[in-house]
Amino acid sequence: MTWLASLVVLALRAGAAVQLPAQSTIVDRQSGMAFPVALTPPGGGGPQQLTGTATRERTIFRVKVYAYGLYVDAGAARTALAAFAGRPAAALDRDRAFFQRLLDMRIPITLRLVMTRDVAGEAIGNAFDEALKPRLAGASTELNRPDIAAALERFRGYFNLRELARGTEIVFSCSPGGRLNATVNAESRPEIQSPVLCSALFDVYLGEKPVSTHGRRSLVSGFPALLAGSK
Repeated sequence: MTWLASLVVLALRAGAAVQLPAQSTIVDRQSGMAFPVALTPPGGGGPQQLTGTATRERTIFRVKVYAYGLYVDAGAARTALAAFAGRPAAALDRDRAFFQRLLDMRIPITLRLVMTRDVAGEAIGNAFDEALKPRLAGASTELNRPDIAAALERFRGYFNLRELARGTEIVFSCSPGGRLNATVNAESRPEIQSPVLCSALFDVYLGEKPVSTHGRRSLVSGFPALLAGSK
């Protein structure tokens, strides 16, 4: 079975709608947003493969804000995560060592976000500030790195827009070594060299206290098939 076919099976088991022949996309069930199964990240590098999708909700009313999907370089992942091959998704989701290996930024890794509603750019910037500052504060003190604050300020500049309309695509990609590249609706944003910021950004979705535990579980659902070596 190909990796793509395996991912489709996983998606069907999870109840996701699937569209394949024309565009090779998977539709996130909760948001209805489509995600390509392969993506060429900003900043260069080879195509990366989708491992899962989820939807970000805010407030007690569970307002949908954006859908998001995780992509990794398949070959690099099979090498860096070889110790986790053969384990089911549920076991990976409980394994801190698995997530720590991902957050070590040893492999090219990407997040693709798609807005599900119109949101002010400032509101999205504030939301990322709220999520990132606690994660960066400890590193700034422990590592004596005043440049971390500057990196966060540059990151905040990505959202200096009046509004992010429904359907707006935001892509964050980090390469080994901590180089962050991003696009907003395919328009490049300034590159930021910061391993700490890269790790903190992905920790928001994959760390011990993710924005959504269900979302984190969904993001890793495709790893067993990918690590099995199917191509």
